[in-house]
Parts: sequence; structure tokens; C-alpha cells
Amino acid sequence: MSVPLYQQICNDLVKEIKTNNLKVGEQLPTEKELALTYKVSRITAKRALSELEQMGMATRIQGKGSFVTKVKKVQFSGTNRRLLFVMPFEGMNFGNFTPGLLPTINAAEITLFMTYSNYLRENSATSIRENFDGLIYYPMHTEDFLDVLLELSMYNFPIVLLDKKIIDLPFPCVFADNFNGGILATHLLIQQGHQRIAYVMSNEPHHPHTTRNRYLGYIKELKENHLSYHTTLDDPLATVEGILKLIESQALTGLVCENDLVALQIMGVLQQQGYSFPMDISIIGFDNIQATQLSQPGLTTIAQDFQKMGQVAGEMIIDWLDHGIRPEDKKVDIQLIKRNSTRDIS
Repeated sequence: MSVPLYQQICNDLVKEIKTNNLKVGEQLPTEKELALTYKVSRITAKRALSELEQMGMATRIQGKGSFVTKVKKVQFSGTNRRLLFVMPFEGMNFGNFTPGLLPTINAAEITLFMTYSNYLRENSATSIRENFDGLIYYPMHTEDFLDVLLELSMYNFPIVLLDKKIIDLPFPCVFADNFNGGILATHLLIQQGHQRIAYVMSNEPHHPHTTRNRYLGYIKELKENHLSYHTTLDDPLATVEGILKLIESQALTGLVCENDLVALQIMGVLQQQGYSFPMDISIIGFDNIQATQLSQPGLTTIAQDFQKMGQVAGEMIIDWLDHGIRPEDKKVDIQLIKRNSTRDIS
């Protein structure tokens, strides 16, 4: 994922200051000079300088320009630094990030507080900034709490996202390689001889980028193997509600589901109609939730490394707090876990 242009300019200026190429008291390039150098608008250049001011590394003097400011170094210890980890809701049955996140945060002698998404509804951006030094946020829906998140971004408040990128806000994100996951799931079915494979979703009207990336991996693998049949993201039959009609009308033998919950729901619906897995239909999910090991048959799935994602998120926000530079997005590898819900039909 590319860094916004204003952030690229800001990062370059920070490096110049930290390497002493730009010294304390020295004037920074003007908006016009930055705009010409980076071939960007004056607005973009102005935002880069504003970011530098918010980080405490520059001071703007009316009518003269911006100048490098001496940054006060603060030594933190233990409970002086506080991070908030916001999860979608209590009792989540997927996405256990804490085994990777908690040791990473503890090793940096930072106190971690965990709460649920209602906290962002019930507390203002000002309150969050006053009580915490940073935030790790696992959004259920990327449209939620945009007012609070936007205000926090305006103060360059460190926020690292898990799993889902909020496209219009400048927060770095740690996410699984969902695109490759879609490729791996589809590739397995093609290897097993399946040629009519559907991508099946929930009936949600909007699909998060995780679902879209998995779908794009599915399409890519079909195209590379010259298989013409595929479902679309807006196909009403490519859902739990429409799957029976889709299978019967399209003679499907393989299903790639957007997640394990959808896959398990489909298995239940089809088993009630007399279908057998994998004799009649092969099916694959995503996420490797605990129920996939208990289903009959066990569900083949694409596993995200939640522990690694938690660790990486912790490392990113610690680095941001220590050095004042917003990190870039990070992608974590996925793994195909083959169980008994798929079979070779070739």
C-alpha cells in the first residue's frame, strides 16, 4: 500500500532533521518549494508541514515560514505509556490477537488496556488523547466511529488497525494476505479436478476489503487456469440463502466461502437437503475458527496467523511512539489447512 504524498514529504523531512541535515532553528522548505520538488499541490505541501508541527518538530512563524524545533525527549517508564486495544465485541469467536500483542507490549513496559467498540461511541477523541498514548483497533465495520477516528487522525494520534483498512483515514493496518488466500483456496479445488467453483458470501449489502481481496484471488486463479465460470460479488444466489438454487442451476462441485461462518451455515443448509460433504460438494472457508475442527466433516480453511498479526501491530505502534513516524501497512502470511470437506474428483 502506498504512503500518502503528504506523509511521504513529512517522513523525508523527519529523516533530514534526525540525521542533522536540517538543524534546530534552520528554516524548512516553504510550501511552494515542497510543491515544486515533489510535484504536488500547495495544499499537500502545507499538510506535510502541519504534520511536522503536530509532531513537535517544527514551528511556524507568521510571515517568515516554518523552522526546525528542538524536540524534547521524554523517558517513559512502565505505566507512563498506556495503549488501548479496541475489539468489536465481547466473546469474539475468531481473531485472538492477544497472545502476540500482549507480550510485545509488556516487553516495552507499556500498559495495555482492552475494551470493546462501544468505548469509541461513549468517549470523545479528546478524552482518548488525554488517557492514552495510542490505540490498536480491530474494526468490525470500517464505517463505524469515523467522527472520532477522523479527529484523532487530525492530531496524528497513533492508531494501528487490525484486519481491515479504513481507506479514507491515514492509519496503518496489519492484515492477512487475503488475496493469496483466495488463490490458495481456489487452487486446491482446481487441483482436485473441480471446474465449476462458486465464491459464496453472506447477504451483507457491503463487503469489506477482506472479502473483496479473497474474491479477487479466486478470480485470478480461475483466469490463470482458463476456467470461465465464476460468481460475482452482487450475485444474490451466491449467498447462504440462494446456494441451493445456485448449485442446482449451475452444477457446482466446489465452493469457496468468504469465511468459516458462511461455510458452516452452508454445510448445515445443504446437509438438511441431503447433500453430503465432500462426496457431493467440496467446500472451503477462511479464518480457521474453532468450530471448523468440530464440524462434520472438518472444514478445510485458510488460516490467518492472528498471533503474528497481534505481535506485528504491537511492534508497529511501539516504533511509532518511539520515533514519531507513522509506519506503513504490514501483510502477514496465511496458511491452507486441509481437512475432510474437500476431495479429489479428477
